[in-house]
Amino acid sequence: MTTVVIDTRTKEAKQLVEYLKTIKYVKVVDNQKEKMDYSPSFVKKIKERENQPSVKVDLDKLWK
Repeated sequence: MTTVVIDTRTKEAKQLVEYLKTIKYVKVVDNQKEKMDYSPSFVKKIKERENQPSVKVDLDKLWK
């Protein structure tokens, strides 16, 4: 599999992408449309953890 990045701000680039969509062995993935939605509870846990103090672990005693 090969990844090609096309800046679609120009008319020619948009036309190229539309042409590529017509080819049967080409799959065009528009990253702007495929945004990841994160769970609000997960984001909350991460934000809470950022405010907690860190813990230093002695690597020599890690497995003891």
